[in-house]
Amino acid sequence: MELKLKELEGGITEPMGFRATGVSGGLKDGGYKDIGLLVSRKPCTTACLFTKNKVKAAPVALDISRSDNLISAIIANSGNANCLTGTTGDNDALTMADRVEELLSFEKGSVMVASTGVIGRKLIMNRVNYGIDKICTLIKTENNYKNFSNAIMTTDKKMKNAAYEFELDGKTVRIGGTAKGAGMIKPVLEAPHATMLVFLTTDALISGDMLKLALKDAVDISFNRISVDNDTSTNDSVFLMANGIAENHLIDADGDNFKIFREALTKVCQSLARMIVKDGEGASKFINITINSAATVSDAEKAARAIGDSFLVKTAIFGQNPNWGRILAALGYSDAKFDLSQLTLRINDLVIYEKGDVNKANESLAAGELLSPEISITLDLAAGKKEYFLWTSDLTCDYVKINANYLS
Repeated sequence: MELKLKELEGGITEPMGFRATGVSGGLKDGGYKDIGLLVSRKPCTTACLFTKNKVKAAPVALDISRSDNLISAIIANSGNANCLTGTTGDNDALTMADRVEELLSFEKGSVMVASTGVIGRKLIMNRVNYGIDKICTLIKTENNYKNFSNAIMTTDKKMKNAAYEFELDGKTVRIGGTAKGAGMIKPVLEAPHATMLVFLTTDALISGDMLKLALKDAVDISFNRISVDNDTSTNDSVFLMANGIAENHLIDADGDNFKIFREALTKVCQSLARMIVKDGEGASKFINITINSAATVSDAEKAARAIGDSFLVKTAIFGQNPNWGRILAALGYSDAKFDLSQLTLRINDLVIYEKGDVNKANESLAAGELLSPEISITLDLAAGKKEYFLWTSDLTCDYVKINANYLS
């Protein structure tokens, strides 16, 4: 079955039955919004993926313990990661969830928590509680995805929202997403396994097992394919809430409806993932690295990540310097199998290196190609039939300035 998608504007509030907004609780200087709340009219089947970093923030630990529960809301804060805060941090995360449950009359254990910001500082709970009280009153009358987006931002320059509508069994189904992330971006997510936070909503009727499978498949070719600065956050979280209000036939097995749902979910996730890379701290270039004709998928991934995480490659692209030797040097230490006398390297559509020889004419033209805000690096390893792609950004002077002054 062919998927026909209609793009929508409202992110997580587009699917039926979801509301979201954001307020200022005083965690950020200047009165910026720093408390966000996402609620569903009906308790949701939920799938979550969390960071593999062994240092996990308090809200991540709480959410993992609730990952099999029906979830009615997620309370989020920016300005403080609530990480490396000991027992106090654990209690504070639980207090945030308890307070929302009490104020909105939700079931115990039905609220998750997300935090982002500075690591190692305890939450100022009188401000958090003030913000929660304020937003739990406001959510009853206000539904504003932009306010939610603003409330979860840290070093982000732009809001990140995506939503699509499609048909299942003659029913209109929607999937929406809102994300934040600009730095400390090298997500390594597993189940139940500056930060990346992703909130996904759908009104589709789908079982928990199939929801988890769809999310894993979608994340594997979206958020797990991006890298800004080679740092995996302590707070990375992806939440997918499904309330079933669309009343399509229950998706409880693999089949056409599951494939359509997964494809639409992947589209939302990839849209948000690209936005995160483009908004990378100080970034001026979006870089698409593609490895073709590798012996194994593992080899292709090793090659792509070595190139994408290389500071020398990233700075060369920032400087519009077609230093292709840095790309091949990164390939050389990647541990991927290849034969230098057989591989082909392209920057955009220009063949720069082929079967042991550099194309001098194209090397001269490559500097002009690097003026573009989107760059492609393609390596054909001539070693097999496997492939892998990775999205990354360049490394600029602004990245250093931002992070020299950001406490974490």
